[in-house]
Amino acid sequence: MSNKDIKIKFEYWDYHCSDGCCSDYGVKLYVNDVELEHPDEEQSDNGYLGDDARTGIHAVLKHLGYNVIIEEI
Repeated sequence: MSNKDIKIKFEYWDYHCSDGCCSDYGVKLYVNDVELEHPDEEQSDNGYLGDDARTGIHAVLKHLGYNVIIEEI
């Protein structure tokens, strides 16, 4: 990788409880092999960042040092 390359990784996961009555799944998001923090400080779970494009883009840009302002129309 050159110094301008950015490696973005989506890690798909799923969980099934031992008795089979419940399951959950999501997508973790990494930049250059660093697991990203959720951009909303009140959220601590990265397990779903890759599921939502808006939140994922926000997390990547914030990780790269940008002040992110998202406008929805």
